[in-house]
Amino acid sequence: MQGWSWLQTAGSMMPSIVNPYLLVGVGGATGSVFRFAVGRTVAMVLPGVSPLMATGIVNLVGSFLLGCVIAGMGETHRSHPGVLLLGVGVCGGFTTFSTFAMELADLMHERQYWIATGYGLGSVLLGVVGFVAGAWVVQRWVSG
Repeated sequence: MQGWSWLQTAGSMMPSIVNPYLLVGVGGATGSVFRFAVGRTVAMVLPGVSPLMATGIVNLVGSFLLGCVIAGMGETHRSHPGVLLLGVGVCGGFTTFSTFAMELADLMHERQYWIATGYGLGSVLLGVVGFVAGAWVVQRWVSG
């Protein structure tokens, strides 16, 4: 994981004073702002697009980025400051399981069972594929 060694080094050099909750909080706030911006941008660029599509895009991109972060950190423990800030914080704040769950419940309430089933299974499957793809990109292309 040579290409990401700077992240591992930077995180290791953080003083023990840096509270892991602060790292997650700052990352989460940043990810939430990005999520809001992406939602607004998708609505502007693609007027009339389904909110399901916007949520799906955000969750797919967030899963991909989380795969990149985890693969980039190598064998580092998951409580590493870089993982807490970027993985748990930014990616956690950026992705939106609660909106996904609400949209799924709305579809069920509207008795659109086939769409709900496809949306639910498709979102989970694409999230896993996105994560694996992000990890693969970092392992193959970035880290050599």
